[in-house]
Amino acid sequence: MKRALFTLLRVAVSLGLLGYLISLADVNQILAVLGRVNLQLFVLAVAVFFLVVAILTFRWFIFTRTAGYQVSYPRLFVLYLIGYFFNNFLPTTIGGDLSRAYYLSRLSGSRSGSVGIILMERLMGLAATLTMASVALLWTQHLFHTPRINYLTGLLLAGVVSVMLLLLHPRLFALQSRLTARLTLFDLGLHLQHVMDRIHQFRTHKGVIAGTFLLSLSAHLLIALMNLVLARALHLDQVQLRILILLIPVTFVLGLLPSINGLGVRDSGYVFLLVRMGLDPAEALALSFLNTLVPMLVSFLGGIAMLFYRHSEASQTSPAAPEP
Repeated sequence: MKRALFTLLRVAVSLGLLGYLISLADVNQILAVLGRVNLQLFVLAVAVFFLVVAILTFRWFIFTRTAGYQVSYPRLFVLYLIGYFFNNFLPTTIGGDLSRAYYLSRLSGSRSGSVGIILMERLMGLAATLTMASVALLWTQHLFHTPRINYLTGLLLAGVVSVMLLLLHPRLFALQSRLTARLTLFDLGLHLQHVMDRIHQFRTHKGVIAGTFLLSLSAHLLIALMNLVLARALHLDQVQLRILILLIPVTFVLGLLPSINGLGVRDSGYVFLLVRMGLDPAEALALSFLNTLVPMLVSFLGGIAMLFYRHSEASQTSPAAPEP
């Protein structure tokens, strides 16, 4: 019951904000802006997003090889596309992570190791995004009439860093292991500890942690570049890359608020910030819509890949049952 109510709240927030923003901008104005899109530049933006997926797949590849899994990069790239399909067509981004963890466990034979790698990936991505957001907010705080978003970003970053320390620092890890051992219901503590043990193994690979953090930063910078290409495709020449470098992490933080994959909330961030940079609401919303459309188009390829992947998997001999 509570889950259903929370889902209804997220839907209401997303649709309510979208309806309000569209009413501010006027549908005809938004369509007029979208109608002048340069298709060649739009295709270029899609190519940039493919590069983002390639970098994030390489981050995943580094973690899998460090964990000792011999899974090829091309196969991981296909699985990442499948994950994006689940992200865009399920009401939560967790669906994509679960699908990648499932497929990786089929290939590696380790459920706990696969889940641990996905969680480590998530932590590195969040750490990079929130670091960018913290720096961005120092430059853009004059645009906000309340410091709450600064506090929220700082708390989230502190939370991510605390979780990483808890998982990687030997003494803190020993402490949380003792606490986890007390979770005896349905052997929850045992299963959770298996996952935490896999993450803790990365503590001796500081180069991997630093490298994947830099890869996460570069992926976010490329998303900003993709938005610049989309802005040029809409002939919004006043939008500058430095503004988008600030915009992307800030809208990410806003997207953490209750919504359907950030829909509506993220668009509000575009309107809120870009209108202060000289765009009108219709132009800001058009850019935000294209920023949503590009990953959705790429995720369609993930849906197609999933069909072929399942067919290919079914034609092969089933691997041994995965370990815990």
